[in-house]
Amino acid sequence: MRYIFISVLFIFLSIPESNADVPRESLKYKRELIRQSRIIWGLDAPIPLFASQIHQESTWNHLAKSKYAKGLTQFTDSTAEWMIEIFPELKRANVYNPNWSIRAMLLYDSWLDERIKSIDDCNQWAMILSSYNGGLTWLNRDKELTETRGSNPNIWWNNVEKYSNRADWAIKENRNYSKNIILKHQIIYAHWGESYICKNPL
Repeated sequence: MRYIFISVLFIFLSIPESNADVPRESLKYKRELIRQSRIIWGLDAPIPLFASQIHQESTWNHLAKSKYAKGLTQFTDSTAEWMIEIFPELKRANVYNPNWSIRAMLLYDSWLDERIKSIDDCNQWAMILSSYNGGLTWLNRDKELTETRGSNPNIWWNNVEKYSNRADWAIKENRNYSKNIILKHQIIYAHWGESYICKNPL
């Protein structure tokens, strides 16, 4: 009986209880993220993952600015303008507008999803995130290199993630991007949606 109680207590303590476990800033955008995610990705959209992606990009600061990118989901000016060409619904780009940033991120993820091949959702999302961070061209180069080394180009974990000709700093940043979003941040937002990506990736 005591063993059962301890086991239940462990499970209970391992699950985020409420919004108190997430950054306060994220609550401003939770409803919009859920709404847009379901419009673009359907009712089974992986909302915890999308929240984790924003967490990784800007920690929910819509005025965030790095050397090259800006806003909640960190678009460069050139990528934002390109997004308008691909998705006219985005109209005039304003990377500092949180609603624009959220919708642009979701649409870009969708665009990448249509152009990437993998064996399952877990590997697919790792590759989508890698491409969001470093570009689809680089992912395709990494997949080609993976195949020449005798590994499976349709599996990210312990396959594509191990091979790249990028600069060392770029490899580290890119691999940590997918890993942090999927394995580190996603659990924080697990209660935001029912669809959870990569429960057991390795």
